[in-house]
Amino acid sequence: MASRLGESFWGDFFRLSVAVPRAMKVTLFNLFRRPVTVHYPDKTRDYPDRYRGLLALTYDKETGEENCIGCRLCEYICPPQVIKVEMLKAEKRNFAKVFTLELYACEFCELCVQVCPTDAIIMMKSFDMSTADRRELLLDKDRLHHIGLQFEPSWATGNLLRDMQTPPKAPKAAAAEPAKPAAAGGPAE
Repeated sequence: MASRLGESFWGDFFRLSVAVPRAMKVTLFNLFRRPVTVHYPDKTRDYPDRYRGLLALTYDKETGEENCIGCRLCEYICPPQVIKVEMLKAEKRNFAKVFTLELYACEFCELCVQVCPTDAIIMMKSFDMSTADRRELLLDKDRLHHIGLQFEPSWATGNLLRDMQTPPKAPKAAAAEPAKPAAAGGPAE
């Protein structure tokens, strides 16, 4: 039994004498690296171009009218069903009378952006909507328009996303040559 105890002690001692310098090497290596921590909210990192952030509604820059026509496609395609739209019919075109978005349940899947025919709903390069009150994450039409004016929009709009997903059209092939008859004198295979 004493020999087993001695072997265990020296085996553990050897393993520790190898493991401690290896751990210290990792510690010393990381001691001189730049820190990766960002002191949020004082500083923020740059968001990538394809970042999926907050949703917003847009206006037509020329006429000043909202782009949403109340077609409800975004409501139908939304997987968690967090978008509610009521359409207001007008003489020239339709508008969304009510547009609400339950941001606390949104999956940020971008399907509503992709399906919008007028690019009325877009994603922004911002995510900081933290709040202590869940009711503040129920966004109405006015707040969604305000978000659209407040933050930088993401790169993607519905038209751009649809164009990217449409397969390229194949070039027209040259006129096909007519089939040649089988060689004379032999059976066709």
